[in-house]
Amino acid sequence: MASYVVLAPPEGDEHAVIIRDGFSFLALIFSVFWLLWNRLLFAALMILALVIALGCVAEFLPGWAGVSFAAGVLLCIFVGLEGNGMRIAHFERKGWSYRQVIEAQNRATAEELYFSSARSDDDVLNSPVKTVRPAPAPVWPTTASAAGSGEPVLGLMDFERKG
Repeated sequence: MASYVVLAPPEGDEHAVIIRDGFSFLALIFSVFWLLWNRLLFAALMILALVIALGCVAEFLPGWAGVSFAAGVLLCIFVGLEGNGMRIAHFERKGWSYRQVIEAQNRATAEELYFSSARSDDDVLNSPVKTVRPAPAPVWPTTASAAGSGEPVLGLMDFERKG
């Protein structure tokens, strides 16, 4: 089963977004286009600049063509692994709040579980799909940076002033 993160805008839960927490195959194959489709413009521009730079390295330094290709593949793998994390961070920067993590077999089931308020606790406990009840605040791993800020870390990398 996959984990789905539910984020809601400040206005309310009726426009909540459910994002799969995990690898995205489409982000691996179509990295720049996937980032643009998900409105991650800065990340798309950075990836595009790196791809162009790797292409220039392969063109002007023929001995480095293999290294350039391998770096491009690793860059696409990184976007595939961290793409959904970038989407979650993007929504959090826009003021959306973390609501819940749902474990479900697919996105439709996760939506059904989140938006159905008529289900009782017994139905949820007997359901084949497990759900994690909402916590008062998300518990993200924290970093032990040199400054000792202890800010939350999302994904493989941490970066300063992400908000």
